[in-house]
Amino acid sequence: MEKRRSSRFSERASRLTERFSARREGLRASLVRHGRLPQHIHNRVRKHLTGAEDRRIRDIIRERFETPPVVRLVDKASFLFGVIGCALIEYAVLQQPHNFSSFYMYAMIPLLCLRLWLYTQLKWHYFLLDFCYAANLACLVQVLLFPTSPTLIMINYVNASGPLALAIPTWRNSLVFHSLDKITSTFLHTLPALLLFCTRWYPPPGYVPEEQLSLSASLGGGLAAYMGWQALYLLHTEVVFRHRLSSHRDLMTSIRWLTTTPYSGITLVVHRLLRGCGVLAPDEMFNSEQWKTKLIFIAVQFVYTAVTMLPVHLLWASFRLHLGFLLAIYGICVWNGASYYIEVFSKAYRKKFEGDEAARRAAMLEALEAPGFATAAPAPSMDAPNMAAPSMAAPSLEPGVAETKIKSQ
Repeated sequence: MEKRRSSRFSERASRLTERFSARREGLRASLVRHGRLPQHIHNRVRKHLTGAEDRRIRDIIRERFETPPVVRLVDKASFLFGVIGCALIEYAVLQQPHNFSSFYMYAMIPLLCLRLWLYTQLKWHYFLLDFCYAANLACLVQVLLFPTSPTLIMINYVNASGPLALAIPTWRNSLVFHSLDKITSTFLHTLPALLLFCTRWYPPPGYVPEEQLSLSASLGGGLAAYMGWQALYLLHTEVVFRHRLSSHRDLMTSIRWLTTTPYSGITLVVHRLLRGCGVLAPDEMFNSEQWKTKLIFIAVQFVYTAVTMLPVHLLWASFRLHLGFLLAIYGICVWNGASYYIEVFSKAYRKKFEGDEAARRAAMLEALEAPGFATAAPAPSMDAPNMAAPSMAAPSLEPGVAETKIKSQ
């Protein structure tokens, strides 16, 4: 009798072991085949963590970050680091101008990574294809790989002192310390100009700058680099990512941002001018998916870039003129920030903490001046939502949260 019981127990244990082994092997095979947990287990984990099988964990994390206490904490941290960043910039320029390239590198790499992460959450990551990001990438290449290359330094000098610096008054970038987006956009447009100012007047070891920079050299080199970027931009938006952009209209690009009604800033001026010239019909609006609109914005962007590059060779020859130019540009940036705090912030900030989740999110997008939410929007600042030089190519512009779009950095 005892042997029979023992035999039955052994058989049952053997069957259970085989069953669990089969399940384990099935799970292992599923992981190898699909690279993820089976759907029923995935749903259980989701329900345990979020309370519902159809609710994504990333949505819970995003909602937590959008709650008023977290928003206030992020704004306070942004204010703190923005003020500290300005103090460090002053120290680096006045006390360590020969080593400003190191400060630029340590500041810009984290800012670009953070912007990529934040804009990916908002589906604005295609803004990072815009010209101001390409210009900052070229500056990082200079700092890390070719610190004494005359050609690269000249091209970066033209881009940083022309389109990027003049994007601050053009797109109303503003020094708003509590806004992580605006402070990031401000640094994206101001730090390259400071980097090349220090490189020109306090050159690194091994680099001896020419005394004069001719108009033909500055304009030719700058536009050659710009057209190279424009070709790559069109390759990405019209070939590589064409299907994804056309099938996901919620993915924001520069041209989609700028052509969203109501128009403002340069977009409004260009629209009125083209209707007056007969290029556009009296009731015709921009359409970001049509090549007519794309070619218009490509042409406008090219003209803007060429015009802003014209005075750069004069700055190369005069320390005082160069210094005065930068002080004027940064003074405008500070003035825009003061205007924002006095005229916009006092009314808009409280909305971010009132109402339900949908109302708070709408208020947040309105503060970034996103299309469909912006009130009186100054033209976007070129950096995805805050942009440097306007990137008016095929579907994609830079977003930085500015005063017009997120771009009012």
